[in-house]
Amino acid sequence: MRLATLLLVALTTAQAAAAPQTPPAEGSQDAAPMTAPPLVPTADACPPEVEADYTAGFEAMRQGKDQEALEAFERVQAACPQHPHAAEFARLTRSRLQPGARLAEASAEEEADENPFRPERATGGARAGLIVTQTIHGATQGILLCAISECRDQGYSLAAMLGAGLGAGASIIGSIDGITPGQSAAINAGTVWGFWFGLAGVYAADIDDDRALATVMATGAGFTGLGLAVASMKPRAGQVSMANSGGLWTGVVTALFLATSDEADTEAFFTAELAATGGGLVAFALLSRTVPVTRGRMLLIDAGGIIGGLTGAAAVFSVRGDEVQDEDYILVGAGLGTLGGLALTTYLTRNFDYRNVPEVTLAPTTLGRDGKGVALMGRF
Repeated sequence: MRLATLLLVALTTAQAAAAPQTPPAEGSQDAAPMTAPPLVPTADACPPEVEADYTAGFEAMRQGKDQEALEAFERVQAACPQHPHAAEFARLTRSRLQPGARLAEASAEEEADENPFRPERATGGARAGLIVTQTIHGATQGILLCAISECRDQGYSLAAMLGAGLGAGASIIGSIDGITPGQSAAINAGTVWGFWFGLAGVYAADIDDDRALATVMATGAGFTGLGLAVASMKPRAGQVSMANSGGLWTGVVTALFLATSDEADTEAFFTAELAATGGGLVAFALLSRTVPVTRGRMLLIDAGGIIGGLTGAAAVFSVRGDEVQDEDYILVGAGLGTLGGLALTTYLTRNFDYRNVPEVTLAPTTLGRDGKGVALMGRF
């Protein structure tokens, strides 16, 4: 027995010494990119083309292309049933394709879109809004051009149709890869503000005849280009809404107070309006880069300004009654009420964009080997 034991120990030691020792690779502590688990070499190993399908399926699954990944894993199973990993990955992708898992994922993505700190995703609604607005823009440009060229009645219709087609075509082609709500809002806002600045500039500089039409055309197109430049920086819809509200309300309040002055002529009035709206746009656009806000909150703040202005005007009229000799008191009351409504609504909605509890979504789904479970998604 002792001799047999000694022989067994000697053989075991010799085999351990003969085994090749693999030295640790340099930089083994560094994080490596995720790769597919390798095939296990066996006597009945899968052919190379199966391994290529397996790797492609794993990459598709990693990118969220579950249907494509499932098809690849099923091809691997059909060609090489003994594959050590394809069956489990196929079950995983099937579970991710279940309606419950898709519902949970969509809910989590919707919550992420409402987060003012995160980038937006491209949506069909944003693209539709861009196409509609730019179609109207193109039709307007066609009509203005026809007016400068003194077209006949039929010419206006043709020019409007051609302009609308160009506007629609350009927006469709330009957004073929998708567009976010913020990008769409920036381009459309540039168009609207371009026509406003064009009209205000015409009155401020006392421009008439064809030069006035050309000015409006140029500013409309130019500010649309500016909107495209802003859209390239991928703003959120809330940021664009804040800039728009800043320009709108500075212009409205300035107009209310200027209307009480008898000395302000048309040129001075619109010059002040240009300065006020331009300053408001720039100031609040810069502010939106440091103060995150959603479009929903900005709509509430805008509603507060409207209600405040109406309340201020009504309060002045009800207090003074028949003693109101002119409309100046009402205009001042409306202006002060607008400022008060905007400030109060801004304060009351200070927590509107933040959630006090974890955002969690639970949905039933199929997991593992045809087992039932619950999918959990959310932000903590």
